Amino acid sequence: HCSEKEIESLKIAAMLHDIGKIAIPDNILLKKGRLTDEEYTVIKGHPIIGEDILKPVMLMDTERMIIRHHHERWDGLGYPDGLAREEIPFLSRILSVADSFDAMISNRPYRGALTMDVAIEELYRNRNSQFDKEIVGAFVSTCRNLYC
Repeated sequence: HCSEKEIESLKIAAMLHDIGKIAIPDNILLKKGRLTDEEYTVIKGHPIIGEDILKPVMLMDTERMIIRHHHERWDGLGYPDGLAREEIPFLSRILSVADSFDAMISNRPYRGALTMDVAIEELYRNRNSQFDKEIVGAFVSTCRNLYC
């Protein structure tokens, strides 16, 4: 469970989590095909850029931390710091699941939107590798209550 303050921080971080992408060239962001290793390295810089953009806003320490770590993975293979399991801040783990779900059900330059059921299957498939299984369970339960 999250406190009201944590929920507010999560809302703010969710709105700003990709702010660092303003520094990523459009030819990479909007690319229809697979990214090269070099392009992917550029994309992986956006959480740190986002954190840096928000550093002057002193009241956003929690939100900056959430933003920095929203691409970490449960198995430690994420970025930018390669954190694993509970090393990943709890609120970042929540944002990771929500952001991934949103990305899957949205049209992208390189693919069409997935159905909600396919996106949920993908979340389940990536429990304990990309995502915290407890957060996936809570997210899917809440999602199904809201949309089914």
